[in-house]
Amino acid sequence: MFMNSTIILFYSNMLLGVMFSLSSNNWMMVWVGLEISLMSFIPLMISNLAVSSECSMKYFIVQSMSSSLFILGVVFMLMGVNMNYEIIIVLSMMMKMGVAPFHTWLLSMIEGLNYMTLFNMFTVMKIVPMMIVINMNLNLSLVISLTLIVGSVFGLNQNSVRKILAYSSIFNMGFMLYSIKNLSLWLLYFIIYSLNLFMLTLILMLNNVNYLNQLIINKVELKSKLSIWILMLSSGGMPPMMGFMGKLVVIELSILFNDWLISLLMILTSLLVMFYYNRLCFIVMSISSLMTKWKVSFIFWLNLNIMVVNLMSLPILILIKYLN
Repeated sequence: MFMNSTIILFYSNMLLGVMFSLSSNNWMMVWVGLEISLMSFIPLMISNLAVSSECSMKYFIVQSMSSSLFILGVVFMLMGVNMNYEIIIVLSMMMKMGVAPFHTWLLSMIEGLNYMTLFNMFTVMKIVPMMIVINMNLNLSLVISLTLIVGSVFGLNQNSVRKILAYSSIFNMGFMLYSIKNLSLWLLYFIIYSLNLFMLTLILMLNNVNYLNQLIINKVELKSKLSIWILMLSSGGMPPMMGFMGKLVVIELSILFNDWLISLLMILTSLLVMFYYNRLCFIVMSISSLMTKWKVSFIFWLNLNIMVVNLMSLPILILIKYLN
């Protein structure tokens, strides 16, 4: 995507809508902020891919339906009608975020997006719905369990990198929805996930990787292969990578609240996610490559930054935690 004044305008408007919603103390103003960010995000979805216009239309229809449900819940709340308006509002936000069982629209449109749009949809566009869910204060154990299972099991047989990232996003939403019990932990998990996803989408975009078998067929440099491998280990939650820290603090929180079923489910589904992230990376690094693994003569600054951030963040965070 070429950066021009139009792209900068839409990006700034999208961020303005998010900030507008976060700083509002009025439900209607929150809705207005959501619509501003939605209307600014849809033009960013248009790319040179043939199905991008179809995907943007699907996204608009789903987001419009969820916004209508949200307004319905807010109207019930303001009228004082004796109905479960909290459930209606939370369901509308679940649909907006693509959380299971409302995740099928996300998978049908994911192939028509470029990687930077994908990153924004998985991170920036989920901040306001998460804040609304936090304010509703409902028990979401069933939704969290379903999201963890769907995000881990259904990603096992995928060959498309975008589909794997989508299922991984659904899986991580389960962790984020659980961590809303502690806002600082939610913020920590969200920042770790966003940083890791940004680095992964950036290096996949630079190498033009769309399917897993391209890592074998294309002559990707060893430095880039190593970076992709480290980032996928981090996304799966392998210690001592950065992604492990986020999962660790949320599982600690679930143990603290004695939610043993959720804790067990988080651990088991994390193993499945670890498997489908590393299934091909181990093959690429260990079998299909003829290059000697220790002959890394020069490391590009991006690859070096990725390694340093992933390998050094966990010891630093643990040190900060115990110094406090």
